[in-house]
Amino acid sequence: MDRPSPRFVLDAIRGRALWITLAAALAAGLTPAPGLSQAVQVVPSQQKPSAPPQTPAAQMPHPEISPAPLNPGNLGSNTREIPLPNVFRGCWFGQVPDVDSIRPLSPDAGHIRWLTKAYTLCYRQIGYSGRWQLTFAEGSVANRAIVTDQRQVMRVKSVEGPDRAVILSYLHFRAPQVNPFGMPTGIVNTLDELTHLHCTVSPDDGAMEVAADVFVENDSKPWVEMTWHARFVRIGNRPGG
Repeated sequence: MDRPSPRFVLDAIRGRALWITLAAALAAGLTPAPGLSQAVQVVPSQQKPSAPPQTPAAQMPHPEISPAPLNPGNLGSNTREIPLPNVFRGCWFGQVPDVDSIRPLSPDAGHIRWLTKAYTLCYRQIGYSGRWQLTFAEGSVANRAIVTDQRQVMRVKSVEGPDRAVILSYLHFRAPQVNPFGMPTGIVNTLDELTHLHCTVSPDDGAMEVAADVFVENDSKPWVEMTWHARFVRIGNRPGG
């Protein structure tokens, strides 16, 4: 049998290395660069949370918002994989009525309207280890009457210290476009928001300080980057639970 040529062996090694690199990139999932000043991030349209099967209205906690799908692209569903420090125990609620900064990514951005967001995060002990994990999370447009097709998914991205964690949130919705005077233009935008919530718990006053950076696509095209900060408070129970 003829021995393979050195060039054939080298090409095979290069091909294997390429596939290993591609597999690692896919396994890494959707991990935008942390700084807003870095390269423009992209939320692939195929990673939008897919609409779930129809469920009887009586079983839906919020009929206006579709529950997070089991596997929306690489984001995954609400996860229980990363344990958190016990200072995160219980449920937290916060609203974000304003943003700190806005940076358009498209010359067609025009008038940019921020819709108030509402977040609920619940942590409880899971399994024999008794570690605290995110068991319920919701991030949505607070006024659900003005948007349609809301779909969302959230997960713990990382734990940064004894009182700090990063939550990754993906929200998809459709909203009517308005002009600078607040009047509808007749255009309905399809928006996808990818948000990193940097959460720090203050155990003394029962508050969670959250600083966030948001990347937004409009109709699957980069549109705007924003930052905001808010103070979440601990609540007794998950709403409706």
